[in-house]
Amino acid sequence: MNVATFFKNKTVGLYSTILGIGAILVVAITIDVRLSYRDRIYSQTDVPSEPIIMVLGASLKPDGQPSDALLDRLKVGSELYNQHKGSSILVTGDDGKFYTDEVSVMKNYLVQAGIPDSSIKVDGHGYRTYESCSRAKKEFSITQAIIVTQNFHLPRALYLCNKLGVQSVGVSADLHSYRDIIRMTLRDWLASFKAWIDVNVWKPKPPV
Repeated sequence: MNVATFFKNKTVGLYSTILGIGAILVVAITIDVRLSYRDRIYSQTDVPSEPIIMVLGASLKPDGQPSDALLDRLKVGSELYNQHKGSSILVTGDDGKFYTDEVSVMKNYLVQAGIPDSSIKVDGHGYRTYESCSRAKKEFSITQAIIVTQNFHLPRALYLCNKLGVQSVGVSADLHSYRDIIRMTLRDWLASFKAWIDVNVWKPKPPV
């Protein structure tokens, strides 16, 4: 083996080691995000009361109606309110300036479900989970909340909100199975690593 081949092999080996260590770190960080607040997930019956219920936004159907996931979040959020688990509801999501107007549809659903208008707060700039949690603290002075979303999303949402100053517990809105659950779950695992970066490395810029 000549010198050039020797150093080439050493370099390849070094790169492989670095990539391997990097992959292990990414997996470890992702798992940490997913597990950090699992003990704060409750059933509707057992969840402790908090000042406010945060219903996180999700996509709409082409006809403007809530998607299955969003409809389930709204149903659970309204049930928690009627069970006196929170004195008000914050709907947080897109106001239509980023993609579609989720929050207007969310508020309309809650009003039609009998929730008083005075008990509904609206944040139309919660374009991502990070913004929803950050703005809940900064813009609405929320320090404690019940977060309502699906099981695949709850670990990341709880991690972000708790790390950003909103001491939160979560309730699952999985009322039935979802067609794209595998894709949504894989996407949320990837987003969990980014959530760790956003909280611990650098603050993300708000979406344009």
